[in-house]
Amino acid sequence: MQKYSRGAGKTSNAKSAGGMLCQVEKRETSSAAARRQNSTAAAKAAAAGKGYLDFSQISALEEKSKKLLALAGNDFVQGLDGLSKFLAAVDPAPSALFQAIDQKGQDFATYYFAAFSDTRDVNVSLRIYKTIRSLVRYIVLMDRYYEIGNRKYKRMAAELLRSVKADSEGYLKYAIHFSFAQCWPFWDSEKLMKERMLEGCDFSYKEIRYHNMFKSSDAPTIYGRVLDSELENYNPNVSLVLHYNQALQDIQDDLDDLEEDLYDRMPNIFILGATESIPFSTLAANPDSIKEAVAKSKSLDKILDLVKEYENSAAGIALPSQYEFLKHLTHCYAGKLYESIRACKERVALVKVANPTVH
Repeated sequence: MQKYSRGAGKTSNAKSAGGMLCQVEKRETSSAAARRQNSTAAAKAAAAGKGYLDFSQISALEEKSKKLLALAGNDFVQGLDGLSKFLAAVDPAPSALFQAIDQKGQDFATYYFAAFSDTRDVNVSLRIYKTIRSLVRYIVLMDRYYEIGNRKYKRMAAELLRSVKADSEGYLKYAIHFSFAQCWPFWDSEKLMKERMLEGCDFSYKEIRYHNMFKSSDAPTIYGRVLDSELENYNPNVSLVLHYNQALQDIQDDLDDLEEDLYDRMPNIFILGATESIPFSTLAANPDSIKEAVAKSKSLDKILDLVKEYENSAAGIALPSQYEFLKHLTHCYAGKLYESIRACKERVALVKVANPTVH
């Protein structure tokens, strides 16, 4: 889930967007009038992605999309990455602010390709792509509003949501608020997990899985809802795989952000897994060695089991043929985690060899 915490914390692939927005804010002009004018123009330009592609761009996008249909495995993953870069190039963010959000956003190209695989229609797929991108921007902007109280972000977010409703073809027009309402309680849950972590509690495997799955629930509940409202072959099984895929990506984010999360006192699942054998106070007192501590605590083994569970669960889910590509992504995300966890373990082993006093 995107960051939208009323100050509580961060979520999903856009979880660092708040910090990036801070950097953008510092670069903005000191003129208040100019800032208001720029933000209003950016909101209107970005609302539901109002940039239009010309004929040559549409043709190139259609050609790339059709080629991707024939790929599988790592070739598909690489092709999707190329498609993502192409989409960002032909339909760039209208401002530095939105560019900062998009850099840490959801897998926009995944949702575009899901729509194309189902419809074979570039225009429908682009509209869905832009809708999901607008929803991600909306969530991050609202988070920033609750963090610092700047009503500029609230106005920009409201403009985005109005455009999403206006452009939606299916039941999303009236259902989006209910989808958001299903996800908002996550921040209360995250706050509780943080409080328990700071109090010195430890966390079971099931608690860690619960936290991770709740955190990633925006994928099926919000972004999957966009697909379901407009695509003929989308069904609840697709939502399940989207959920597992987002959960795997969130695990990768937590591993990459261990030091940052420890500094911010956030309930990173690798830290939660370590508290069973190492008190949080001890982890917090030694931030420079957090990865070594996590590895020695067997937290990596817990999370490895979680990754395997998600990968195996997704593999057993029957999907419409148009959405089988999602399983290629599952294997890719899981494989990247296996490699990252292995590398982390190897680094700790090398430290022990280099310094036999390390226990």
